[in-house]
Amino acid sequence: MTSPMGAKVVSINPLETANARWLNLVQIEYLTPDGKTRQWEAVRRITKPRDSAADSVHIFAIRRNAANEPEILLEKQFRPPAGSVVIEFPAGLVDAGETLEECALRELKEETGYIGELVPVDASPMVMWGSPASSSSRTVFINATVDVGRPENQNPVTELEDTEFIEPFWVPLAKLHGELRKFAAEGFAIDSKVGVFAEGLEMAKLLQA
Repeated sequence: MTSPMGAKVVSINPLETANARWLNLVQIEYLTPDGKTRQWEAVRRITKPRDSAADSVHIFAIRRNAANEPEILLEKQFRPPAGSVVIEFPAGLVDAGETLEECALRELKEETGYIGELVPVDASPMVMWGSPASSSSRTVFINATVDVGRPENQNPVTELEDTEFIEPFWVPLAKLHGELRKFAAEGFAIDSKVGVFAEGLEMAKLLQA
């Protein structure tokens, strides 16, 4: 596994829409409640399958350590727009013809090497907009557990693309908030989804105190 730590941005240049593979910059015309016509600039993802409710999935993968304490799986991955290595959840884009759950288990295996098992839920995953003020991107969160006793999970092997440099690691759920603050102080970028999740856990602790 190659560490993402050596990556860096070399240059930033304008991109014409005709040359874009993943995203388009669009102008949206809309009507305000008072009847006025206005415009808004946004980024629209062009790879979302027509039959999918979301562009991507993020995975909450939990395992139990030797002390039977829950740990959550995170990744270090260089993200060019951030110009930094980002602390994030395992995640990926939905392929045509696959369900959100299938995508989650596939991405978990490819990015971290772990074989996960879905956590049964009573409802469909809730679709969430990642940055609705600037992007059409939609994602869902899929819950999974990782049985460290399975032979396949003893020495997980990733299946990364040649453009991916990902370092998976586990963090005790009870220490997540503090660990993220340490990473931020060290210069890592914190993905907002991971940060909000940690802040929610911390708020729950405060409310129970």
